[in-house]
Amino acid sequence: MSALNEHHQELREERPIMNQKVDFLGIGAQKAATSWLYQNLRRHPDIWMPPRKELHYFDRSPAYPSSSDLASEHLMDRLFGREPHNKGFVNRFVRGLSRGIIEKDWNNIDWTLRYFLGTYNDEWYRSLFKCDKGKVTGEITPSYSILGLEDVKHVREMFPELKVILILRNPIERTWSHVRFDWGHLVLDGPGQLDKIRKFIDDPNQALRGDYVRTLDIWSSCFPKEQLFIGFYDDIVERPQVVLGNICQFLGVSVFPNDRVVNRRVNVSRVQDMPKEIQLYLANKYYPELQKLNALLGGPCTAWLKESEEILNAANQRAAPERLMPVGAAPGN
Repeated sequence: MSALNEHHQELREERPIMNQKVDFLGIGAQKAATSWLYQNLRRHPDIWMPPRKELHYFDRSPAYPSSSDLASEHLMDRLFGREPHNKGFVNRFVRGLSRGIIEKDWNNIDWTLRYFLGTYNDEWYRSLFKCDKGKVTGEITPSYSILGLEDVKHVREMFPELKVILILRNPIERTWSHVRFDWGHLVLDGPGQLDKIRKFIDDPNQALRGDYVRTLDIWSSCFPKEQLFIGFYDDIVERPQVVLGNICQFLGVSVFPNDRVVNRRVNVSRVQDMPKEIQLYLANKYYPELQKLNALLGGPCTAWLKESEEILNAANQRAAPERLMPVGAAPGN
């Protein structure tokens, strides 16, 4: 490792810090084509993004229901701490370093050493964006969509001119995609399996990730609308080149030629039909949220609301006559 350390020192001494600003953050939503967006933006000649997609700096507090490698500020705590977020730290570090060594990518190695071995604070975070002057820089961490108001205010204090990208997906589909991705192959006829899925859906982590109205309220209270880009997963599926072009314009860089756009899906969940019981459960859960989104944004949210209403109405029609009620009506009225 001595040669590696010497080269790391040379990089630190010879390469000036040209740029340590962050121009944009992708904040979600999870399972809404953020990996696709990362793969495309990092290929743009005028954009620099870290070799690691999700940095999880602003949601590093254990108070958030998302795991983070950055919860322990100091290296010794990460190496020897017994907290759950410290488990596997060495393995993650070795895996990240090995990729750079195998590819002989010294810049990647330098970044990986800085990422894993630094003291986690605001200056350290800025140091992760060292790049040539003139590049637009940013990162994408979907968990930033669950940040509380004080943490988003801190983001604004660090980067007042930051541009924020949020891609929304029908919360019913997004949640089911997350279930499939996290659980792998589901055996839906197993004992109590549907109850386990419902419990997963109601986990605080899931509840926050699907609360788009909360996300919009918090981030729009800290950043003006001209610094917010709200896109839709539906549009990416139908016309990815157009969406990517709009994002490039938002970031102030040239639009990608169509033949350079990565159209394949990234981090795809296993294909498995949603059970009607879960579909109904999610439609009930998200119906109030979809009403608010439709009033707030319209567009694809209108179709999401209509789909939810169709699911609920179909369930009502299958129910006993005495249980029938119009969608949105409160029991007992």
